Amino acid sequence: MTDHIHNQGRAAAVFFAVLVLATEAPAQQRSPATILRAEARRTLATRFSPAGSEGLPVKCGLPILSAAIHQRATLGAQERSALNSLLQRPDLQTSVVADSGRFRFHFDTTGTDAPALLDSAGHRIPGTVRAFVDSAIAIMAHVYEYETGTLGFLAPPSDSTLGGGREYDIYIYNLGSSTYGFTTPDIPPDIPEVEGGTYSTSIEIHNDFSFVTPPANRGIPSLRVTLAHEFHHAIQIGSYGYWTNDIWFHEITSVWMEDVVYHGENDYLNYLFDSDSQFRLPGVALTAYDFIMYSRGILGKYLTKRFGSNTMLHIWQNIHSKGPLAAIDLTLRQLPSPVTSSLGVAFAEWVLWNYYTGPRADTVNYYSEAALFPVMSETYYDLISPTQQVMGALPCLASAYFGYSTGTDTVTVALANLNQDCPANSPASSPYTLTVSRNRPDDSYRAIPGGLSLKLDVTNQSQWFAWGIGRQGPGTTSIGEGSAYPNPFHPGEGGLLYLPANADEGTLSVYSSGMELVYSASRQTQSRLGQRVFTWDGMTKANSAAPTGVYIFVLTLPGRTVTGKLALVRR
Repeated sequence: MTDHIHNQGRAAAVFFAVLVLATEAPAQQRSPATILRAEARRTLATRFSPAGSEGLPVKCGLPILSAAIHQRATLGAQERSALNSLLQRPDLQTSVVADSGRFRFHFDTTGTDAPALLDSAGHRIPGTVRAFVDSAIAIMAHVYEYETGTLGFLAPPSDSTLGGGREYDIYIYNLGSSTYGFTTPDIPPDIPEVEGGTYSTSIEIHNDFSFVTPPANRGIPSLRVTLAHEFHHAIQIGSYGYWTNDIWFHEITSVWMEDVVYHGENDYLNYLFDSDSQFRLPGVALTAYDFIMYSRGILGKYLTKRFGSNTMLHIWQNIHSKGPLAAIDLTLRQLPSPVTSSLGVAFAEWVLWNYYTGPRADTVNYYSEAALFPVMSETYYDLISPTQQVMGALPCLASAYFGYSTGTDTVTVALANLNQDCPANSPASSPYTLTVSRNRPDDSYRAIPGGLSLKLDVTNQSQWFAWGIGRQGPGTTSIGEGSAYPNPFHPGEGGLLYLPANADEGTLSVYSSGMELVYSASRQTQSRLGQRVFTWDGMTKANSAAPTGVYIFVLTLPGRTVTGKLALVRR
């Protein structure tokens, strides 16, 4: 079975020549049903196309459909009619049941909506309707077994008999020259959707993929990645949770899934090199409803290599009642020590991973395919004067890269806003002032590679992180035992106090300036951005808020004791 699936393109090309199938009639006009759907997609795309989607083809039509569903109450009459049309199933000429009754494929046998294989020049081959469908059947069998069997995701629910039976329905027709496919939830037009709810779905895919670039990806390669992408949307929406206002994570997951199921196709690389990609616009918030979300499928690559192959599955298992950001954070916090992490720490690490690409690729410690990725966009400065100051603003879960040339060395500062209070589609920006110096004017600066020092002025230090990256790699936080960060510490603003310790376990005790015990706990340390740390949330042993003041902390470690001071400030 596996050999058949992996060779389905060649097999299909041979099969059409001997198929007992009526010859296709000359090309006809499209059916009224598909014409209506095309007009409906154009109507909604005018208002809801993700920003930056004017270049490459849209990988998936789900974002536009989801935005319209989410904003259904604001739609005008024409837009509402268009949405209602798309929420209805297409009416095509025939269908076949396949894969032991698991799927039903709907398609036309004549006319311009009929599917077809492509020749080496990218032209449609006459008489290959059923060969295309049989290829889709073989691909879908592999996709189903891989995503639900190998990876362990739940299969999508049945739609009862909406497509003519209990089989999962896939519709093949001409989607135009810009869309690979899309997944449609079965939401009644007059019933509001529930964020995080689950729905049965159907899939619609293009009938030849002749518009795809590069040419090597046209036809069967795009059919493979499209079915892998869209079927995982069916899994997400049907078995875990549909978040119309957080569609960015649906798309990140499905782009990641394409490369998991069909690792050799690499269609996702197109979106990494686009002008609206993570490598050109890192300052766009992670949750933004922009074309950039397709290039962020690499987040799934980071999460699974860094935390384990089941990480994305566990995130979706947590997603139903929490939404994507909270589910990612919960999943990483549930990991066993020493890999326990959080969304903020993981985002900071991801910012670093995105630096080591192209000629800087390190395929052992970072992305396995990083050599195929573009180089991150940086703003460069010649550090001629003793200091260089940059003032700017970043939205939540966004990053910026600054390169500093000293004449003998080049150092990059990768800045990340770790704020997780990140509403989809309307993330607010927070200001920062970044100062890089050839010396260390005072203790508010920390050392970074290249003999430089860095100071970051922001409202809440716990929600930011800055990497200093030199020729030998990224520097650490440069904060040793006996110190704490951020200091001063502002509890209650979404962050923790971190106390570095070169040990796996110990006891943290916090005393007031009058040496009264405020807090004490024995625990294992956590890994945070290359260091082992204890954490404190600013609460006392009686679970009340410790007041503003100066505190003394004591770390009782195996064979030694470390002490230090910190300032706690409540606003």
